[in-house]
Amino acid sequence: MSQSPSPQSPRSKLGLQLTDLGQLDRIRDALSRNDPRSQFEPLGLREIVVGENVLPDVAETVARHLREAGVAPDRSARVLMMVDPVTIRRDGADFKKAVFAELSGRFDAAWTVLNDGHAVMHADDPVIDEAARFAVGAQCIVSVGGGTVTDVAKIAAQRNGVPVHVVVQTAASVDGFTDNFSVVLQNGVKRTLLTRWPEAVLADTRVIATAPHVLNASGFGELLSMYSAPGDWFLACQMGLDQTYAPVLLDLLELCGEDVETWSSGVRSADHDSCARLAKALLMRGIVTGVGGTTAPLSGMEHLFSHMLDMVSGERGEPTGLHGAQVGVGSVIRAAAWEEFRDRWNSGPVALDRLFPAAETLEATVRDAFATIDPSGRLGEECWSRYRRKLADWHASRAKVEAFFGAWDEKLRQHEAMVLSSGAIAANLHRAGSAKRSRDLEPAPSDELTRWVVANCQFMRERFTVADLLLFCGWWDEAGIARVLARVEAACAAAEDGAR
Repeated sequence: MSQSPSPQSPRSKLGLQLTDLGQLDRIRDALSRNDPRSQFEPLGLREIVVGENVLPDVAETVARHLREAGVAPDRSARVLMMVDPVTIRRDGADFKKAVFAELSGRFDAAWTVLNDGHAVMHADDPVIDEAARFAVGAQCIVSVGGGTVTDVAKIAAQRNGVPVHVVVQTAASVDGFTDNFSVVLQNGVKRTLLTRWPEAVLADTRVIATAPHVLNASGFGELLSMYSAPGDWFLACQMGLDQTYAPVLLDLLELCGEDVETWSSGVRSADHDSCARLAKALLMRGIVTGVGGTTAPLSGMEHLFSHMLDMVSGERGEPTGLHGAQVGVGSVIRAAAWEEFRDRWNSGPVALDRLFPAAETLEATVRDAFATIDPSGRLGEECWSRYRRKLADWHASRAKVEAFFGAWDEKLRQHEAMVLSSGAIAANLHRAGSAKRSRDLEPAPSDELTRWVVANCQFMRERFTVADLLLFCGWWDEAGIARVLARVEAACAAAEDGAR
């Protein structure tokens, strides 16, 4: 995937720029013209406002969408605001209180603080149920904050048939503000649920730029999965395990990453324009996920790495880290894992029969892996039920797998065109001041835990990734994992040396 404009840049292919976030019909038109299989979901998001001060827009935006929903935008309209406990300031004032003042001056407004007692709130069943109870009778939910409270508000609005959901975004930490999915924690395992689109998203770039650096650095880590996850999506689609591959979605992603090497350093220094650029890129990413009807274009092995870390933290009752920061680290790992697979396959491919192990040979492996963190077997059963389905699909797709490797040189060329190397991803993360390796994370997993997560992440869910290929080839043993992690360390060290 190209990082810089060229004569064949996405701007010329689609006629779009990031500024078209304010003109969503232009994006709808580009998608409709490039959807030959009629596979895209309708873009249910109605409005995006990105500006240096969105406070004056909040009440009028709510009123406009209430009116469109057939609700009188006056004192009779029940508007509920949802937040987490984190204090957010704008010019020294409490931003959440300022938003509520705008709402309460015009509507029948109330607010609630969702809190599960963790430093980073989880979208688990108790929090979701609390939000859903609070939302009973609402005509509008306004969520103010980051990705988790946004995801919870989507579910609360969906459960109660709330006609309007307006998001006020306060950090460029994730890309989930502009999609119709919610990432939740169920039975100790992260799941992505189809929920609903918000009607409007308001992104206050001054608040975003002054947010703690760790949040925007986390968002930058999330952004960079666009240079790793499409590789896993491509593999899954080419090998018959996914039918959603659509090049136009990658064209939209190129808009997100355009010139990233020139503005990424501004994320480190909290430069307003760079942080605003990051926010816009993540907003477009969310649209890609939503209209694609799947998170697969942007969620591969790097996301499994993050979700597995969260699973372990949840089982141990320990704090979880920022998702995007973990995804950034996982993106370097995924790139290194692909480089390991590519180089070993080029030096001597294995017999194709070896790529199709029987289910009974892996069941004990999966169950034993998760027994180390959950001796009850609950997680092992949950993950084996998912992996068993993936394994069955893999066997059913044998003809396509064989065809893929029969055209290896061409498939390799196509794959390399949509990803970056581990070194390039690490360099971009370093410029932005984002985590590159596990020990950069907060909290930082031990080396032992990192190895365990990398070794077993493919067992967590149905999504096919390069880790599955390494496993099937017999290359995902201790030595293979050590080689991948050594590649990661070399990429990160080179990024640091290059910046000196």
